[in-house]
Amino acid sequence: MKRITSLTTATVVLATAGMLSACQQQDQGATVSTGSATSQPTGGDARTTSADPSSGPSDSPSTSTGGQSSAGGTGPEAGALGDSGGWYAEGSTVTFVYTNGIRFTVDSGAPITDLHHTKSKTAKGSLTLTDTQATWIAANGAPSTVDSKGAGVIADRSGLIGVLPDGSVTCANKDGLQFVGSDGTKGAADKSGLFYVDKSGKKTIAGKPPQGGKLAGRYVVCNVGDTSTVDLNADVLFAFGSAKLTASGKQVVDQTAATIKSHVSGKTVAVVGNTDSKGSNAFNLKLGKQRADAVAAELRSKLPGVQLKISSNGESQPIAANTKADGSDNPTGRAKNRRVTISWGNK
Repeated sequence: MKRITSLTTATVVLATAGMLSACQQQDQGATVSTGSATSQPTGGDARTTSADPSSGPSDSPSTSTGGQSSAGGTGPEAGALGDSGGWYAEGSTVTFVYTNGIRFTVDSGAPITDLHHTKSKTAKGSLTLTDTQATWIAANGAPSTVDSKGAGVIADRSGLIGVLPDGSVTCANKDGLQFVGSDGTKGAADKSGLFYVDKSGKKTIAGKPPQGGKLAGRYVVCNVGDTSTVDLNADVLFAFGSAKLTASGKQVVDQTAATIKSHVSGKTVAVVGNTDSKGSNAFNLKLGKQRADAVAAELRSKLPGVQLKISSNGESQPIAANTKADGSDNPTGRAKNRRVTISWGNK
């Protein structure tokens, strides 16, 4: 197990002991979702999501930034969201993005005009934004935080989640206190951790990356928002600009189907496509849907009778900035945003 550095052991343990019961009450300002499914862990206006990185070009033939905010505003490109995580705002809503891909979105109840110098309090809770950290304290006293490196704590109705700078996760829920390393070695592959496709593209491996292999995705830890999620990297699933699964992509989806089979019986499984911001909103919504359809078709072939709900977020659910604060391109961030999410409820 790795030592906890930026988030100290004391921080996690004290937060776990002091906030577990509070976060299971209902935070009136937030909901938690993973991928496509949006649940209401805390009573109303916040959600949490997840995803994973690789690098490469955009799939879009265009260089526009679609509908996202430009530098100087409060959107994803305004400087508080980096490659590892951070935060951004739209109107009165602020989104915390963690280094392991989880997103926590909350309606603060007041317009947000400055990502670095904000301190507001409403009936829903209080929000503080500085140069280095964003903090939301719900009306019931349960806090959620994220720093500029994507580390922080989420108070969710399913429990308390602490995300460390390396992507490792500590969580406290009805199953007790757990720790999962960023490489997934502390948890079974169907519960958490990174997984890879080997150099041949014929085998998926959880935990330690194989020589010459590529990161294929991540199983989300702690069942955020009473939802389990698998994020698949689009750059492994598809060739540039394509919605047809590659041989490696097919292998990744097939292995995912085998892994989740026992967990999704009788449940509706959501499959959602996500893109970067290159190109128009319409283009990205269409590409995301086409890719979600391709993954869904493969899942059906391996899980006969599975109930699927297919949709596209297009570029609207980023986990990294598509451009840098100075307006220049950010290929690393865009690659993280290109993904297909598979999720299902735990109840």
